[in-house]
Amino acid sequence: FLLIFTSTNGKEFRIDFSDDGMKLLKKRGFGKKTIYTNEKDESGWFIKAEADGTATGLGMKIEENLLKEMPFLNITFKIEKDFENIDQKTKDGHDWTARVMVGHGKKIGSKLVSLAHSSFLEEGFLQQSPWTKGSRDYVVSNDKSGDWHTRKINVKELLEKTHGISFTNFIAIFSDSNNSKQKIIAYYRDIYFSSE
Repeated sequence: FLLIFTSTNGKEFRIDFSDDGMKLLKKRGFGKKTIYTNEKDESGWFIKAEADGTATGLGMKIEENLLKEMPFLNITFKIEKDFENIDQKTKDGHDWTARVMVGHGKKIGSKLVSLAHSSFLEEGFLQQSPWTKGSRDYVVSNDKSGDWHTRKINVKELLEKTHGISFTNFIAIFSDSNNSKQKIIAYYRDIYFSSE
């Protein structure tokens, strides 16, 4: 990961998807594993995620005080193959083509927010996960264009609103289809915390 001071006196903390950066991202999940591969194009490094009835994330620990200086999280998604008609408000349909998770991660009593893409729910939709009391789903994208698109979220405010905490001790990307058993393909790039 990289801490960058921009020319406008803003601060950024970027997740590194290069070969070296990938060594810092640990796999966590259940049963069959989602396949994550890193690739590079003219715009830099990105990750391709392919899930086929699988559920695995890539994550890393971060310093808890990060959000004090950099409360915004910037995420760039691209969706190549999305779900076919699932109800993400239910346990059977609770899968996400692309999401970035933040919050207080621990073995028992986690307080998490999933910043998710959904083709079926409106941007701004917020719910408690049907699986876990301490997890919230927040739809930040329902872009169906198949192109790269970026969203900026004040995650410090969102965590305060949903869980009464103002920090995160980890960040993870998570593409899963273990409940619906469908095949999906998503891409992630330019994921970074920023001060403005």
